[in-house]
Amino acid sequence: MYAFSTEKFYAAFGPILTCLHVTLFLTVATFVIGLILATALAFMSNSKNPFIEAFLKIWLSFFRGTPVLVQLFFFVYGLFPNIPIIKTLPPLWHAVLCLSLAYSSYMSETMRGAIRSVDKGQMEGCLSVGMTYWQAMKRIVLPQALHYIIPPLSNNFLEVFKGTSLASMVGITEMMLKAKMMSSKDLRFMETYLAILFIYWGLNIIFSIIQKYLEVRISSKY
Repeated sequence: MYAFSTEKFYAAFGPILTCLHVTLFLTVATFVIGLILATALAFMSNSKNPFIEAFLKIWLSFFRGTPVLVQLFFFVYGLFPNIPIIKTLPPLWHAVLCLSLAYSSYMSETMRGAIRSVDKGQMEGCLSVGMTYWQAMKRIVLPQALHYIIPPLSNNFLEVFKGTSLASMVGITEMMLKAKMMSSKDLRFMETYLAILFIYWGLNIIFSIIQKYLEVRISSKY
């Protein structure tokens, strides 16, 4: 019978946490770039241009309808090495770009839903007093949409955070790959993977607390 070693379990935390900064960088960079792409996709969804509508349907169908892990292998090992500008970037950025493309398709729905949650009369009122569409979005609609966007967008952030573990499959030494290397060396799989489970769980709880704090702060303004 397998004998669980508490010593190995506690000892696993230190080495794994040495790669925490890589995981956090992956998370934040992916989230920021993904949010920019998602915002663009959300605005495109309001277009009546048939070509834009067709492009958007294909884009969302592709990234939502295929596994993120398969996308990582295709982009990192297949497509990116054949694009002159991108192939010169470090492997870490290849993973960030791929994850950003993948998660932007889900975040775009969050952005689109938040914008549409703002009463249409707000936009109509802005246009009636001479504002342009973009002025109305910047000054009136988006600030109100922020009230609706924090909870779902925070969930998107947590999904991105958990999804960064997939970067280990393309050679990025973040926490998951560090745990894999450690367990392969001493064959203490249960202790090592339990330790990383607790690390992810703990960070997830911290991010959830921050999310609740932001929700309360923003809700107090309305």
